[in-house]
Amino acid sequence: MSTRTLKRNILSCTDPLYAAHALGHEFGVEKLAHTLFQQPGVMYNKLNPENDSNHLYLRDAIHLTDIANDDRILTAWCQSRGGVFVKLPESVNCDEELSDQLLKISEQMGMALAEIRASRADGVITQDEYECIGRELTNTVKEVLSLKAVVSGQVRSLTNASSTKVSA
Repeated sequence: MSTRTLKRNILSCTDPLYAAHALGHEFGVEKLAHTLFQQPGVMYNKLNPENDSNHLYLRDAIHLTDIANDDRILTAWCQSRGGVFVKLPESVNCDEELSDQLLKISEQMGMALAEIRASRADGVITQDEYECIGRELTNTVKEVLSLKAVVSGQVRSLTNASSTKVSA
C-alpha cells in the first residue's frame, strides 16, 4: 500500500494502528514527536501502519491517547477485539440523569431500527448498509453500557435497620 493513501483520516477504523495514524496526523506528528521527545521521522514511521522498522508500542499509544485526549485508538482496539469502548460519566447523582440516559437509549435504538428498515426497503441489505447498521447498533450498545454506569452511581448501601426483612 502506498504511504500516500495513509495521509487522510480513515473513517470507522477498526485497526488500532490506522487509528493511531489518523490521530497522529490530525493532532500533528511533529507536535507529538516534540512532546514525546522523539525525532519527527521516527514518529512518522511509528504512526505508519505499513512501516516495519519502527513500532508503535503500547506506551506510545497510551501517551498519544492522553496527549491528544482522543479515544479512537482505544475504540478501534475494542472493536477489533469484538467489543466497544464506552466513556463512563464522571459522576451521576440524580434521577434526572437516569431519565436522560433512558431517553438516549430509546433515541439511539430508534436510529438503529430506522437504519435497518431503510436498508431492507429494497429487499437487499448491501455491505455498506450493513456497516451503517453495525455502527448504529454499536452506538446503541454504548448507550446501554452508559446506563449501567448511571445506575451504578445511584447504588447506596442499606443501613442495618432498613435491611431487616419482615416475614409475612
